[in-house]
Amino acid sequence: MQPRECLFSAFSIFIIAGTVTAAAAEMDVSKCGTAYKQWQDAFNQGDTSTVAALYASDAVEVTPGGIRRGPAAVKNRLDEGFKQGWKKDLVIVPTKCDIEGSVRWSSGSWKQTSPQGSSVSGFWTVIEVGDGNGWKMQNLTFNQTSPP
Repeated sequence: MQPRECLFSAFSIFIIAGTVTAAAAEMDVSKCGTAYKQWQDAFNQGDTSTVAALYASDAVEVTPGGIRRGPAAVKNRLDEGFKQGWKKDLVIVPTKCDIEGSVRWSSGSWKQTSPQGSSVSGFWTVIEVGDGNGWKMQNLTFNQTSPP
């Protein structure tokens, strides 16, 4: 096989694999439910009480700024962020979700505009627990990636 043919074949395999991976990710996202969308929409409306209500009473949030415990601490963090000028244009994109029994976990990416007007982004992971009445966030961990 000529080098060019080999390169083309390898590229074709990556294209096919990428298509399969995208389709698999799409299937996984169907398990996410609507919590990530509820979080995003409430945040973008400035409704920090609704965001906080998505958390279990003993939830833990791990952020670049530290660890918070409970919905009240999450609400306080968000309220302070709005006072600092964080924009209400958050976009949350789930990429993988799974459920086993009463535990659901998901991960993905996020992006938003900072108080200075620059685009910021990162990745997140959520663990939720089901109690028969729906899902509550037990743990949210997110980071902020460095700009390129």
